[in-house]
Amino acid sequence: MKSSSSIHNLACAFCVAAAGLMVGACNTTKATVDTTVNFFSSTSPNDLFTSDGMVVKEQKINLFAGVAYENLRQEAATGSGQYVTALAALYEIPVSKQQEFGQVLQRNHADLFAADLQDDHSAHLKMVAALNRELTAAALLP
Repeated sequence: MKSSSSIHNLACAFCVAAAGLMVGACNTTKATVDTTVNFFSSTSPNDLFTSDGMVVKEQKINLFAGVAYENLRQEAATGSGQYVTALAALYEIPVSKQQEFGQVLQRNHADLFAADLQDDHSAHLKMVAALNRELTAAALLP
């Protein structure tokens, strides 16, 4: 009887853990979907593409920043990581200056990531605008 109760308790614990993971995943998915919808609803189609049908560089940066905002926030605190490297690549920062790019993110972290994306759906756009100013001041933009 005791082992049956243990199995029941273990099964209940797994159910609670699974429910917690699903709720967390739903919040992350919702934030990503909201960011993507807001991005496309606030951008006219002509502003998205170049004359040869390619996505405009600035729009790639905005979309990436929105979708990867929380990962960027975490990595920017240390000044390195795969999301920081990907953002540097979107900005076309030469490999030789990517460490300096990471330092700009780290040094300005509090200003760049002042808002939470769930509270302010344009936080990623504000981050990109502030980062553009910092990269211009640091002469890192090509």
